[in-house]
Amino acid sequence: MSNTATPEQSGARTSTLDPSSRVLLVGLAMFVLAILAATLFARLTGYSMNSVPEAVVVDVRELGFRDLPNGVVEVFEWNSKSSLATIPSGEGAFLRGVVRSLVRQRRGLDSGIASLFELTRYDDGRLVLSDPATGEQIDLVAFGSTNIAVFSSLMDAPLLQADSVNGW
Repeated sequence: MSNTATPEQSGARTSTLDPSSRVLLVGLAMFVLAILAATLFARLTGYSMNSVPEAVVVDVRELGFRDLPNGVVEVFEWNSKSSLATIPSGEGAFLRGVVRSLVRQRRGLDSGIASLFELTRYDDGRLVLSDPATGEQIDLVAFGSTNIAVFSSLMDAPLLQADSVNGW
């Protein structure tokens, strides 16, 4: 028997990485450190990568939505309670979906369902539907020009009747 200890017996560790693997690991570590340094720099200096420039509000219309019998939805101007449009049952799926998502947020926060929504047009052409009660906003540009046109028509719609919403 030999008194010479093997590396396993002596507790000495040997590297199993070849030189190219070590270079790869060092490069990866340097990359991660560079990302962390850039993030720290951005946080400390207040740098923002916000790609949407500040836009100016051109017009705001306060809207209300009311369910009528037979699945009809009436869209009305909040202050005057005058009707802007009626959406027949089975139509206006995009409008119904957007409004439902905002109403769902209200239910979750117990902020009341019967209050106004704001449709805002910006100088860059964007339309945003927002709920002042919850602070929730939906930028409609993300849904394409066909869906934007649905809300754009509400922004430009004339009042249909002076007293269309009864019982207010």
